[in-house]
Amino acid sequence: MKVVIRKMRVEDIEDVKRVDAVAWDELVKRVYPEVPRMTSRTDEGILSYLHSDPDGAMVAVDERAGVVGSCFSHVWGKTGWVGPLSVLTSYQGMGVGKELLKSSLKYLDEKGCSDIGLETYPDIPVSIGMYLKAGLRPEGLVVVFGKDLASHEPAAPPATVSIEKLSTTSSEQRLLAGIKVVSNTLNPGLDYSGEVILTKKFSFGDTLVARLEGKVCGFCTVHTVMRRVDMVGSAVRCLCVTPGHGEAVLEELVSASEDLAAESGAPEMLIPVHGTRRRAIDMLMSRGYVVTQTLERMMWMGGSGLTSSTGENLCSWSG
Repeated sequence: MKVVIRKMRVEDIEDVKRVDAVAWDELVKRVYPEVPRMTSRTDEGILSYLHSDPDGAMVAVDERAGVVGSCFSHVWGKTGWVGPLSVLTSYQGMGVGKELLKSSLKYLDEKGCSDIGLETYPDIPVSIGMYLKAGLRPEGLVVVFGKDLASHEPAAPPATVSIEKLSTTSSEQRLLAGIKVVSNTLNPGLDYSGEVILTKKFSFGDTLVARLEGKVCGFCTVHTVMRRVDMVGSAVRCLCVTPGHGEAVLEELVSASEDLAAESGAPEMLIPVHGTRRRAIDMLMSRGYVVTQTLERMMWMGGSGLTSSTGENLCSWSG
């Protein structure tokens, strides 16, 4: 048996979807038996990853069995992360996942990323062990908060903060420039604008941009279309507020995100928050959010820049 790692091609999409569905469904059944069966990813979900960083999308190919594993790389300016990484159960423990991971980390390093990491389930020792052996180190929990939107009532328009949808603006380039500035302010070199553009290109949702006195002071990218078949809901992809603008802007963006999700018919809203962001956690819990999942953020190089800023940088490095 010979397995080689190569770049993913468009014609690999069906095989990648199959491997991902089988691998994650078996994992969920083994570790989380109460969770419903894992469905396959959508074509758009895989294409968005491939379009984002085509040279960082990898597949593991057995010369006889075909595609047996896959891994994606994501570049947000100087920040890079790995995921999802999927390997068929019958090929796990043979070094396939390790080689996919090494290829992705090398790609992100060569792209000039100074902060490189990933997120994984904290209660799966085999995965944690593999990442530790590869040189990654834990940097704390990312807590995913959820809120039922069944009885959601639209919020009153904010009194001082102006919130604009990227999809309806007449000045998209100006707002994108503002998003770059906000990202970089929170963590030098960080740039979420690519994620914002992907969200629009593949119709995953919309981005809300907050302005005070005409200046962009925060934004929130919300996915109202999930990347798995038959999965419904909405999730914040990234939410940022510049230092000095306090809880008001943060809460207005969360409120506007809930309105956007409810308008799309999503039954719930999910928001990832690193465990160090106490202000954001307190605010979400005061709004009725509860913990739905936890992920462990692990770093291979640099840091995630979450503890040095008084602003807010809520995001997930999970696919």
